[in-house]
Amino acid sequence: MTRRAFIIGLLLSAWANLWPTYTSLIVHSSRADHAHLPLAMFIPFLVILIGNTFLERRGTALSPSELLTICGMSMVAGCMQGEWLSGYLVGMIAAPHYFATPENRWEELLLQYIPSWAVIPDRSLVQGFYEGLGPGQTIPWSAWITPVFWWGLFLGALLASNLCLSVLVRKQWMEHEKLAFPIATALFELTGATGESGKIAALLKNKLFRVGFFITFSIVAWNIATWFVTGMPMIPIMNGPAGHYKVTLAQGFPQFVTAFSLLTFTFGYFTRSEVLFSIWLFHFLAVAQAGVFNRIGYDLGSSDIWCSFHPAIGWQSFGGMIVLVVWGAWIARDHIRDVVRHALGRAEGGDREEMITYRAAVVLLLASVVFMAVWLNRSGMGVGPILAFGIGTLVLYLGLSRIIVESGLVFLRGPITAQAFTWHLFGIAGMGPFSAAALALSFAWSCDAKTFGMTMMAHVPRLGAAMNLRSRRPLAPAVLLASFVGALTVIVYLVYEGYNATGGFNFGAVSFKGTGSLNAFGVCKFTAARIQQGTFGTDWSRVSFLGIGAAFTGFLFWLRYRFPGFPIHPIGFTISAAAPLQNTGLTIFLIWAVKTLILRIGGLERYRATAPLFLGLMIGFITGAAVGIIVDIIWFPGQGHEIHFAY
Repeated sequence: MTRRAFIIGLLLSAWANLWPTYTSLIVHSSRADHAHLPLAMFIPFLVILIGNTFLERRGTALSPSELLTICGMSMVAGCMQGEWLSGYLVGMIAAPHYFATPENRWEELLLQYIPSWAVIPDRSLVQGFYEGLGPGQTIPWSAWITPVFWWGLFLGALLASNLCLSVLVRKQWMEHEKLAFPIATALFELTGATGESGKIAALLKNKLFRVGFFITFSIVAWNIATWFVTGMPMIPIMNGPAGHYKVTLAQGFPQFVTAFSLLTFTFGYFTRSEVLFSIWLFHFLAVAQAGVFNRIGYDLGSSDIWCSFHPAIGWQSFGGMIVLVVWGAWIARDHIRDVVRHALGRAEGGDREEMITYRAAVVLLLASVVFMAVWLNRSGMGVGPILAFGIGTLVLYLGLSRIIVESGLVFLRGPITAQAFTWHLFGIAGMGPFSAAALALSFAWSCDAKTFGMTMMAHVPRLGAAMNLRSRRPLAPAVLLASFVGALTVIVYLVYEGYNATGGFNFGAVSFKGTGSLNAFGVCKFTAARIQQGTFGTDWSRVSFLGIGAAFTGFLFWLRYRFPGFPIHPIGFTISAAAPLQNTGLTIFLIWAVKTLILRIGGLERYRATAPLFLGLMIGFITGAAVGIIVDIIWFPGQGHEIHFAY
């Protein structure tokens, strides 16, 4: 790893957390935290790639290994900003005591069970964060030090465990199962890691790339022009929430969203056709199943926070995800045996290509897990809930990472959360109020599936495999340091803006609102209500659907094993009712149809030749979104527009 790549990576990691926090919370422009591949990192990284083409003429260009180093550091660090980590973490530290009132009885039902070191226990110290400082007041930085310090230790251990898991599964996923890694593939194309120096320069000369760039950039540019000329009609795609239309298929059926997700479309081109087919097929079947359940009156109650649009389908999908992870471990048994032998010192040499040795990865993983278990226990969580919550989190981390590695879906959420899994496995009667309060705190880092960076961390060893060996080993500590720099940058800036600028209420972000369910306020309200109930135990109906989903997924794996070439992949079943699929299902169907048509007509050669068109579509959209952000900063501060939307 060269010094300049390391320094640029650190600077980009800080910048990738600073600029989107300002543009989204203060300017209210496009968000950079919606996708698993953060635009917070991708936009400035494209600027670096373009600038690198000019350095080539002087012979001082960054090499592909250096570009991948910068990319690996910043793509994980970019997960610290927005409603990935910082929004939920800062919200959970500030919200419980601020929103407590005599009417909601949180003091009695919830706050007495929350440890004082995990939150700010004095409402007067966080009032300025939500409402802005009054005359003569200053930011109470000392009040934030204790909770941020303890949360920082936990999150550092979590990030280290994510890195170790990613290293341990790299060879199995990349070399043995040969998963597609569509996101990494696109990055290789842009950085020249596929073998051609200055790939971005070659792409700029490609006619198909320029056609794709022109199409998407022109559409976004037209829509930007409508901000100034109100009589101009907007083009209803790639235009944020304005491009989302809901269609009711039949009474009682979930609404079908006719939205077009450009990033899903372009990354989907690099995904295997059978995976795309299975995803849209099972999603449409899930919509039909939910509609039938609603029509016949079958009800399991409401869905939990951040879970699927129907609880029965969400739980059966999670059962499928458990089998997906267990099946993955079974077919990797030889690799796992090799890892254990290396960890025990009974084998040598098999991990020379990895970012860190298998022995170091196993030791660090075990140490991180033990520390996190002790931390959760000290926060109030019992041993049983810790085991259930830990297993649920592991299944989601490995399951979602594998799905994104294989499908390239940048908008994805788990079928249920690890908290919901624990809640309904024990119930408040089985876990008690202390564990319930600790589960509420865990939403600070484990809710919307993007937290806490595991999906992007899984791509870092894949990027490292394309780098020279000299640069590969230093990448692991560099990624951890970059994440620390990014997290510190965004948390300090976010607290500063809350007190000194608009106040958290005016950020416009879900995580700082005092209404709704998808934030710290909603989590506390939800938890207090369940503690008040006091009697509900294990929900066997939901657990039964988990078993049904597990059995069905096992049957799908058996079919694929028994009949080679079986066209349905179990991945589609595991995420069939995930909320983002409601908005991206149509796009996945479209890219499956387009890719199938290209392969049928032109074969593999035409498929490869057409790839620059889809890279051009992606880069044109991202460039347009960047231009829109700049326009908002200059002409529409505080009244910006969203081009890059949640899905």
